[in-house]
Amino acid sequence: MSTAVTTLDQENVALVRRVTDAVNARRYDDMDELFAPNFVDHNPAWNVDSLQALKGLLAVAQEALDFRAGLDALYAADGGRVIMQITFTGRHIAPIFGIHPSGLPVSWTSIEVYRLENHKIVERWVQADTTGLMRQVGVLMPE
Repeated sequence: MSTAVTTLDQENVALVRRVTDAVNARRYDDMDELFAPNFVDHNPAWNVDSLQALKGLLAVAQEALDFRAGLDALYAADGGRVIMQITFTGRHIAPIFGIHPSGLPVSWTSIEVYRLENHKIVERWVQADTTGLMRQVGVLMPE
């Protein structure tokens, strides 16, 4: 692997780490410089069609779940991609999914893949345990 590729991989990992830092600090506007204007989100659980929509979803979720994202793993992959494994931990303090707050702790995991071009995030794929989270806050699930 060439030095240029290694350096670019390190820069990409550092940029994606800044996303987590911004989310944890609730500084959503800091994300503007990290994402490309044509950013596409591939998350089967949410309808996110822009960075603005993603920032709004994060704000609502943090208001309801008072969570922090803890990085379990973060590493570069082929094709300008960065893979992140996260454990979110928080407390159910406001309504979410139509369920009144319980005050109980919640946690869920997520695997996320970010694709970068020209030092900007252009795509993100997410596989999160949204069903597990919904169960924790009291959403009735089919048997």
